[in-house]
Amino acid sequence: MLQLFLIVLFIVALCFIGLAVNILFFNKPFPDTEVGHNKEMRKRGIKCAKGEELRIYRSQQRKKRVFQSATLDLERLQSDEH
Repeated sequence: MLQLFLIVLFIVALCFIGLAVNILFFNKPFPDTEVGHNKEMRKRGIKCAKGEELRIYRSQQRKKRVFQSATLDLERLQSDEH
């Protein structure tokens, strides 16, 4: 059992080293996996879910603000009727 664990640990260590070679030795940046910052995702119209939710929330808040600021001037309405 211990022998199997050591073999698996060695294989996992090799995988991590293999993945880190470009970053550690060739000074290449880590790939940007953030949907909102990835150029290819933006080209395809795929957007960050968090950003989309925030955009929708803000637009709803703007609509509420427009209706809240609408007031009726009853005196002016009554004077226009007469």
